[in-house]
Amino acid sequence: MPEDRAKLVDALKEALSAEYGALWLLPGHMAQVQDEELRRQLELIADAELEHAEKSARMIYELGGEPNADLPQLRPRSGVREILEAHVEGEKQSIAIYERAMTLTDDPRMRTMLADMKRDEEGHQRLLQRALDRLGAA
Repeated sequence: MPEDRAKLVDALKEALSAEYGALWLLPGHMAQVQDEELRRQLELIADAELEHAEKSARMIYELGGEPNADLPQLRPRSGVREILEAHVEGEKQSIAIYERAMTLTDDPRMRTMLADMKRDEEGHQRLLQRALDRLGAA
């Protein structure tokens, strides 16, 4: 496996780990959220994270890798502010991973998939940041 390909597989495994981490945390966090609209938005984010995990795994297979992941040290949060802050930070990390992965491939289809996932994460970050900002205004 050429070095860039190996680096791309590593980046995709990092993305897979981040997506699995979000998927592991979100159900418990959603259970704490009383606001129906925010809970619905978190459910939509969870759906997108599952799709991202599947796409990342598929790309890893295509590159000849095994889509295994290490779950990061995850700590469930309590309280809406802490939950939102943690997920905003997670989205920032995912954006950086997808940006890095995009630099490691010339394959237009993979670049498009990575750009789409990055754009989704940017949307999640904006949505979560707006919810966090509303808490500050309340």
